[in-house]
Amino acid sequence: MWARKRNSIILFILFSIAAIPIFLGIPTTHAAEKVIFKIQIDKKEVTEPSKKPIKEVSEAERIEIEAKKEKGKVAYSYDPTNKVDPFKSFIVVRKELEEKGKPKTYLETLDVSQLTVSAIVLSSKTQWALVRDSKGDGHVIKVGTPIGRRGGRVTRILDKEVVVTEYYQDIRGHEKVRDISMRLPEVD
Repeated sequence: MWARKRNSIILFILFSIAAIPIFLGIPTTHAAEKVIFKIQIDKKEVTEPSKKPIKEVSEAERIEIEAKKEKGKVAYSYDPTNKVDPFKSFIVVRKELEEKGKPKTYLETLDVSQLTVSAIVLSSKTQWALVRDSKGDGHVIKVGTPIGRRGGRVTRILDKEVVVTEYYQDIRGHEKVRDISMRLPEVD
């Protein structure tokens, strides 16, 4: 046990000694020094090639070159309205959309294709329909009832059909609308 403590103390002292010049701002001997090399070929110093033009440029070409330079200086501004964020993961976008539209009722957890219309009741005051899920359980719906996974609502109940309108956002965030007609099965 004494050997471990002794080794720990020695390491601490060594690191402390090495860190003192850094904290005091004293330059260390390990600092990189700037070294300049000159290469000589046949006892002539190599220099950078001259930047003189090979041929004279006409006045029209010079104006065109200057116009291109000016065009490159124009600032570009990005307007992100109604555009998808290119740096946002589509998986994150999908999770956000799913969290926004968490189902509140049992009918909102089912897809509209899993439901069948069993009966429709029309009166002067109300319109009702009975839909059955895949288990055979019946659910009474009326105009305005939320139904389906994609935020659908019952918009019309007619003589032989129920119309469900779905308002949802696709993966890019665009609003989509779809009417789904669920017809009452015909009796022979």
